Formats: sequence, structure tokens, C-alpha cells
Amino acid sequence: MIEKIDPIPKYIPEPLRLAAIQGKLIPFIGAGVSQLGGCPNWSEFADASLNFFVEKGKLNHAQLAQIAPLSSRVKLSVALELEKQHNLRIDFKKLLTPSRAKKKIGDEVYANLSRLATTFVTTNYDDWLDQIPPEPLRADQPAPSQSLPLGTSRHCFYKRNDISVENLDVPDAVFHIHGSIRDRDSMVLRTVDYLDCYSSHRIDGRENHENAFLTFLQTLFQLKNVLFIGYGLNEMEVLEYIVQKGIKKPKTDEEPRHYVLQGFFTPDLEPARRLESYFHEFGIGF
Repeated sequence: MIEKIDPIPKYIPEPLRLAAIQGKLIPFIGAGVSQLGGCPNWSEFADASLNFFVEKGKLNHAQLAQIAPLSSRVKLSVALELEKQHNLRIDFKKLLTPSRAKKKIGDEVYANLSRLATTFVTTNYDDWLDQIPPEPLRADQPAPSQSLPLGTSRHCFYKRNDISVENLDVPDAVFHIHGSIRDRDSMVLRTVDYLDCYSSHRIDGRENHENAFLTFLQTLFQLKNVLFIGYGLNEMEVLEYIVQKGIKKPKTDEEPRHYVLQGFFTPDLEPARRLESYFHEFGIGF
């Protein structure tokens, strides 16, 4: 159990350290990482999608106030319905584009993350992980006189059929399991999209219906060591989908193979302990 919250944790769990050395570590990146580079969090992204229609005069502030308490997934479902109704298209890429100053911080963050592994999985739509960046440059360092060399592209899998076990061992790859801004139709946005993605395997008596997406997640957690990074409390709903559908509950005496990196302030010790207990039920260290 967590005894105290250190400013910088000194202890790295041995399974995590060995997985990194053996090349079996897969960072699983959430919106919190991209936020450091100026991208919106999940809630802000949903609100910005609705505000698009306020700016266009298609949604008034009283209507927006009624929608405000709804979950982010429901808000995005409403936004997409408004798109159809008014024949207007939300520019999601613009909503995810950071300022130049923030982008420099994001470049540093993702360059350092790239030193952890060669393959990444993400629920983010943005394209930060699509390139293998050059050596990291600290955000507080002056810009070089000459432009930095461009990183090479990773193999980018974002279409539903490409999120497959067959592609899991492709080197230098990123799996956008909820789609990418490269292809708007690939983006998992509405509640019905999530239900479709995470629907269980089912048998109808005639033939087996395999959900290849769930098979990918289950195989990922069976064969690799996953480190969740950038999943804040406002993304717990999304993370619960992944955890509950992808990871079988382990035996009580098993050492965790997967971990969550989560930041807390010192007064948050009790909430940290509660989340630690929650993830422990699924064999995830905290």
C-alpha cells in the first residue's frame, strides 16, 4: 500500500524495469500526456465540440447549460447529431492543434517517452506519436540555430481492421485504438462507437463472432507489460472499458505485470490508496 507520495518516485518495480530492458514494455498513452503539449483533455475536447455550434449560432447558451452535466461521451454524441442536423463539420484537427509554445513542451515529453519503447498504444486521436522524434530538447533550452532533423514515421495503425494481433509485433508502431485525426471516420466518439468497440465475444449457435479489437487487447495484456501513462480521474470511464474488457482478474498472490503512472498532490494520499486497491483487483500496479 502507498505509504506516502514522493515528489519523484525512487522505486521502479522490477517487472517494469525488466520489461523495458527486454523490449516487452508497451506504454499506453492517454490524454494527460498530450495535455502537457497543449492539447485539450477529454472533457475540454467534448466542450469545444459543442462550443463550435454556439459560435455558429446553432446552439444557445441555455441549451448548452442543459447539456453541460452530461458525460463527455454523451456530449460528443450530441455534437455529432448537431453536425448532421445543420450540415456543419467540426474541425477536430484544429481543436487538437496546440500553440507553438506548448508544442515545444510536447515535443520534449514525447521525445523522452520514445526512449522507453518502440511500440505504443494510445486512446488519443492526435498525431504526437506518429513520428519517431529526434533526440529530446528540453523546453527551457534555446532553439537551435539550425532546424532539428525530422523524425521518421512510425507505422500508424488506426483503422478498426488494423488494430489486430497480427500487427502487434510490427516494429516502430503506434496503435490508435480509438482512431486518429488522420481519418475522421476512424474516430471512436459516440457512446454507440464505444459499445461497438468493447462488445463482448458472442456465440449465436451457428458461428463464433469474434471481436478482433478485444482479442488485440487481451493478447496485448497477455504477452506484453503495459504502462498506462496520462490517464487522469476524468478519463477513468475510458480506462475502465480497457481494463475490464482486456485484463483477466489475476490470482491474489500474483505480482503485477502492468502498471499505472498516476500523479497526486501530497494531501491526496487517501484517494491514491483507493485507486491503488481498485487497480490491484485487475493485477495492475500503481
